[in-house]
Amino acid sequence: MAEQGVSVTCEGGLDLVGTTHTLFRTPGIATKLENYESSIHGGYRRVNGFSKFGSNRPNSSNDNIEGIYHYALGVVACQDTNIYYSTDGNTWTQINKDTYQAKTGTVSVTQGSATITGSGTSFTTEFSEGDDIKVNSEVFNVLSITNDTSMTVDGNYAASASSQVIKKNGATAAQLSSGSTIARTSQSDIKFALYEGEAQYGELFIVDGNNQPAHLKIEISGGVYTYSFKEVQRSAPSKSKYATIFSERLIVAGDSVNPQVVSYSTRLKPEDFTGSSAGTIDVGDKIVFIKPFRNKLIVFCENSIFQISGLDATATVSGVTKNIGCVSGNTVQEIGGDLIFLAPDGLRTIAGTARIDDIELSSISRKIMPIFRDDVMPSLSTIRFASMVLREKSQYRLFFFKTGSANSIQGGVIGTFKISSTGAGVYEWSQTKGIPARVVHAGVDTNGSEVLYHASEDGYVYRHDYGNNFDGTNISAIYKTPDMDYGDAGIRKTLYYVKTSIRSEGTNDNLKIQCRYDFESNAVAQPDEIAIGALQTPSTFGTGTLFGQAIFGGTLYPQQKATLTGSGFTNNFRIRSTGTASPYTVSGFYVDFIPAGRI
Repeated sequence: MAEQGVSVTCEGGLDLVGTTHTLFRTPGIATKLENYESSIHGGYRRVNGFSKFGSNRPNSSNDNIEGIYHYALGVVACQDTNIYYSTDGNTWTQINKDTYQAKTGTVSVTQGSATITGSGTSFTTEFSEGDDIKVNSEVFNVLSITNDTSMTVDGNYAASASSQVIKKNGATAAQLSSGSTIARTSQSDIKFALYEGEAQYGELFIVDGNNQPAHLKIEISGGVYTYSFKEVQRSAPSKSKYATIFSERLIVAGDSVNPQVVSYSTRLKPEDFTGSSAGTIDVGDKIVFIKPFRNKLIVFCENSIFQISGLDATATVSGVTKNIGCVSGNTVQEIGGDLIFLAPDGLRTIAGTARIDDIELSSISRKIMPIFRDDVMPSLSTIRFASMVLREKSQYRLFFFKTGSANSIQGGVIGTFKISSTGAGVYEWSQTKGIPARVVHAGVDTNGSEVLYHASEDGYVYRHDYGNNFDGTNISAIYKTPDMDYGDAGIRKTLYYVKTSIRSEGTNDNLKIQCRYDFESNAVAQPDEIAIGALQTPSTFGTGTLFGQAIFGGTLYPQQKATLTGSGFTNNFRIRSTGTASPYTVSGFYVDFIPAGRI
């Protein structure tokens, strides 16, 4: 019989539940896709690596980092009992310090009054509206400045006092180093909330369930960094676990005493939980996370999900579902105009339907359900979840960090959000192995580019999705196709060659391909792996830098031909790489074969 050829496009991602018959019809999906990502541009791309953010740990020990956040041109890291900040990962500054600095003169205050009267003071030059000030241990914000000896604050003093030092919140690095530490008990599972406000980089609130909410503000002028740090005192719920910004307020929840209560601050005053527009809402179920979604606040609980609206008038609480809860708030992310979270039966989304205010739940992890059923759910007591969204790649990444386990076995999943031919949103999945992401954060720098970080158990902060290796360790990646029958499983085929369409992002010579016949049966001779050959970055005329470093006139997706041996009724392919070479994308392959007789 004459030679025949079949072309397969790599698409669909990982499928661990498809039947043999359905997989015959979808040869472009993967039955194993480890350390690859489904690319929004098509094909399967080997993942990037990660590397240390600078050369030093925040506190020079291997204590767990409990939270990281990209803020004010640098990184905030919470480790042990302290909070640190660095712009380069080499020098870390401890910022949970008393940052109130004494100003000129002395002041007097009167019980029940919001006026501060100065003696020898310079209010007009040393203070501005909105500044945090401290007099006689009471902290307020400056509302207005009348002159050098009179100002008004946003609250009334509880006690009269005279000849007091007035302090303004804000210390330079030198002043910070000599300041006294604001003691924090052991921190765990940090959550951050950024209030944009009028501050240069916004105001960062930090909660962990063990300490009073912390408030950090960093401003930069002329290369000088000014740090303002304090704990929220204006009747804020103590030891909240979760925080977010919604309706121009700081929202906190997860207090150990009232785990079912949501508390919200005064509008435009995220530090003040005492004003007339502040309040609390009891949802009746233990809260595990809070997240704004459109014009609602979604409250994820252990056994249910609620939505809250109307904080500027009368707060309205309605149920999204009373049948499904969230396993961990660390899995909640917004992507594709939706919220994704881990439920007991897998990953789900909260989707707004065409009907106003109507909410529906949908499962998106059916194709990878065995991962959650067999590995994740039975190990919940030892797993710490961490998730992030890579917006430039339209990806949701979820990591299952197992405490005390080797980095090489730390796992996770990557879901790339795509729009199908029908217009519906779909996720194409893959797995990660060897990325020890205990905590993660995805931020945006001043140029609008994503900056990604993670931390493990070794006390270092890492640049995530960065470089070509796992902090110096090889990246092992494998892609396995389903068994393919080329339209007829009853005919034996003799395979002659496969042309694999691969685009490399640099020189790469560690790829191998293997053909396996008849569901890898031991009764059939199985060929050895074949080296695909050296790959180089394709180039067009005028773009190459040195002769021999790029392929002159190379195609966008060059094809690598491998001669095959053996025969069978079905076969699969495995593409594998191990090393520190550049990423590459497998976009498809062409198989040439001769059909034999029907048996």
